[in-house]
Amino acid sequence: MKRSPFFTALLCAAPIIAIMTAGCSKVEEIPVSSEDPEPAGSLSSNAPAFTAAAGDIDDSRYIYSRLSDKEKEYYNIIRDAALNFEDKAVFPEALDPELLRKLYISVYYQEEELFWLSSMFYRPASESDSLMLSYRFTKEESAELQTQIEAKAAEIFSSFDENTSDYEKLKRFHDQLVLNCTFSMDTDYVNTVYGALCDGYAQCEGYAFAFDYLCRLADIDCFTVSGTNSDGALHAWNVVKLEDMWYNVDCTWDDPILSPPDRDFIRYYYFLTADSDISGVTHFPDNTYYYYPICSSDNNFYKREGYFAYSAEEGISLLGKAAADALNCGRKDAAVRFSDEKAYNDAVSKLFDSGEIKQVFKFANDSSDVKVTDRKYVRYLNDDELIIHITMIYE
Repeated sequence: MKRSPFFTALLCAAPIIAIMTAGCSKVEEIPVSSEDPEPAGSLSSNAPAFTAAAGDIDDSRYIYSRLSDKEKEYYNIIRDAALNFEDKAVFPEALDPELLRKLYISVYYQEEELFWLSSMFYRPASESDSLMLSYRFTKEESAELQTQIEAKAAEIFSSFDENTSDYEKLKRFHDQLVLNCTFSMDTDYVNTVYGALCDGYAQCEGYAFAFDYLCRLADIDCFTVSGTNSDGALHAWNVVKLEDMWYNVDCTWDDPILSPPDRDFIRYYYFLTADSDISGVTHFPDNTYYYYPICSSDNNFYKREGYFAYSAEEGISLLGKAAADALNCGRKDAAVRFSDEKAYNDAVSKLFDSGEIKQVFKFANDSSDVKVTDRKYVRYLNDDELIIHITMIYE
């Protein structure tokens, strides 16, 4: 029988997981004529200069590299105008409104450090040589927020040394967001890097922008993808390049809302995943203006960590190892991914119908000074990605 992707089982009283699939925000399109007044939020040019995001654009960045030379020129004009809090971007020629929309969306989703830029796109009624801009925060407010963002990034990077691999950095970025941010729609910062990194509350845009921001600081190729989930709700996530291969990362969906809350809960269902796992299944990218690179199934998180099984017996053994590893690192979540449905379904039956889950807890307890009960735990079964995940409860 087909199980729901996030079915929760319990032996005694156990928490119930609720997967957050609420929609995130998008670029709002507002039609205006050339005679309309300046949009609310535009700022006077005599405010103090603020250049925290200054710097040349790397021509190898994926989305930017997909633009024509002319489009890059206009993209830079919008970026520079937003960087300087100008009330409009002015071009050397009149541009079609649809091209202006493409450029604005490209800047908005790829220049996450311009967190003060509003999602409002003011669409001209006809061809125009300018585009009105508006901002979430003033220059002074943005400068203060930027200081806090940089301090938080420095704190995160302080744990790295010259031997820290890009994989380890990506995992640290993921864990930082999952463990320290909560999905919310209730603050002024939820769609910004600041919201996810500093305020601790964000929508999917905020999670994705923050992950992208940290990757850029680490010189790791990454960009934000906008689209929808399987229910048609707006969503955003990341595509990142690791060891010459591209992978999907969705920190928002690895940070579900639980009832009761569990701030220590962490999972890696959507960390370094392939297109075959999510694209057209749970995540539907918007390909209006460009197509994205193919994301590989090689070396996903579970393969890299040694928690990938090709049979039920191997999976049960690896779940015990994952549980022991978790306890020895001060965590309580363990998971194994399977190569095919038969191995996965056989393991589910053996573990939870035949009681072999007790072997997992025995192995974990024998391998750790920390002990957990085998009478009470939470299980999560992800049928889409063939993952068995347990949350252990300390004795």
